[in-house]
Amino acid sequence: MLREHYSIVALDNHMMIGFEDIDKTGYLDHLYVHKDYQRKGIATALCDKLEAVVQNEIVTHVSIAAKAFFEKRGYQTIKAQEAVRQGIPLTNFVMIKKR
Repeated sequence: MLREHYSIVALDNHMMIGFEDIDKTGYLDHLYVHKDYQRKGIATALCDKLEAVVQNEIVTHVSIAAKAFFEKRGYQTIKAQEAVRQGIPLTNFVMIKKR
């Protein structure tokens, strides 16, 4: 799947510490930063690079924990929704960044 998306990887001394990807429609599918590297600007750097290559609106589904990060980047909440993973209901949010 990552081969079909525009993907960015963050490395520290040849170790992958984060990644992000987006598809051709502007759907930001994954954003991940290793727990030992969070709150160090890595997610911001990944998003800055990824958003720079996208001309259209960007849509993503984000967790409760990630919602404030995306709001600071100018994303607006479209709706809250519930996803069930291994029988556990999890709330996430559909968010959009308009260009």
